[in-house]
Amino acid sequence: MIVLTGTLTVPETALAAPAIRLAAQAPLQPADVAGSVEYLTTKYGIGVDEAMRRLELQRTAGELQDVLTRDYAETYAGSWIDQDNGGVLVVAGTSADMLTPALSAVPDRDHIRVATVQHSLKELKTKAADVSARLGLTPLQAPVINQQQNRVELHRQAALAVRGSAGRRATADDLDVVVVDPPTIFPKACSIQSCDAPMRGGLKLDLYDYNNQNAHSHCTNGFNVHGSNGWQYTLTAGHCLEDDLYYTKHRNTFVGRYNDPTSNTDYPWDAAIVPYVVRNGVEYVKTWVKAPRNLVYNSRLQNPAFPIAGHWEAEDISAGWVACATGATSNNTRCGKVLSTADGIIMDVCVKAGDSGGPLFSEFDHKGYGILSASNSDDDICDSNQRSYWSPLSTIFDVMEYQSGITFSLNTTA
Repeated sequence: MIVLTGTLTVPETALAAPAIRLAAQAPLQPADVAGSVEYLTTKYGIGVDEAMRRLELQRTAGELQDVLTRDYAETYAGSWIDQDNGGVLVVAGTSADMLTPALSAVPDRDHIRVATVQHSLKELKTKAADVSARLGLTPLQAPVINQQQNRVELHRQAALAVRGSAGRRATADDLDVVVVDPPTIFPKACSIQSCDAPMRGGLKLDLYDYNNQNAHSHCTNGFNVHGSNGWQYTLTAGHCLEDDLYYTKHRNTFVGRYNDPTSNTDYPWDAAIVPYVVRNGVEYVKTWVKAPRNLVYNSRLQNPAFPIAGHWEAEDISAGWVACATGATSNNTRCGKVLSTADGIIMDVCVKAGDSGGPLFSEFDHKGYGILSASNSDDDICDSNQRSYWSPLSTIFDVMEYQSGITFSLNTTA
């Protein structure tokens, strides 16, 4: 205990945690986040003012986690927004005595709750690295951190590797790692939409075989991407280019071609980073890559040309955040909330066949989240039980760099 002059006595931990003060920002405007507002008001029966408060809190959460990760790494254990219980930001940590005073000056403090957990994010990341090394996992089998459950989990390929080896299973049990059974999901692939250059996320991509004879199916362009090799690319779901499908077209004009080192069909890195094709001396990169280069199609806005300014790292996306998605078959932009980030990004956004590869992004900070891989429904009926599964952009870029040696980034400038 530290005793101050006078009669006030406070815990030493309280003095060690000065209040965090975030830089003031101009308020969000409802017209700029119309899809997100519509989702929140419809889903939770709240008014526009309350929806805007929740979106402001989400913006605060994104800024706050950078500070907490940097300055409170020994206690901070992640955060998420509990939309079902009043739109509250939950900040997890191993020491409420440390975090509570630190959060005292954060905007909308009345809607921020501190939850005490056993492990900090720093500890969980160290454990995940140890688990990967002890189990002999590859980068494509990396363990994931479930912030809401405060634990390390094994999904997809990692789970298969452990289940297929008695020794690995025993080691996983000794390490207290949860092996998660994946849900049954169904890839989406078919669409209708048309647009002039420049290429942008949300547009229909017709899929042709190697002999360029027939359009077999359709998917959706996710984002515009560039590589450290100086090339420009489109980005869609990897499963879209399975079974000898090779070329993509839009409005019967060539766009790209399949490239094995930058393609993968496994969720949560189901992606194809597709270089623009050269056919009969025509460089189609010159047809499609025109300013502005950083657009996705957002049908919620009067001007649907929506600029992308960056992307969130998968580990920094939190449950409860609101994001929006465009799909060519849905032919619109729909918004929903993040349900989980323990296995890719799981959303309650309704998707349809042909939306695969489409972009998931935030309306208020103009950042990309991921691209659509699949849903838990094999029909196009939207109901409260539908879940959609999105491959995070940062995960895609890490895997494709591992496979190809090329570093990839979103186009974020015009």
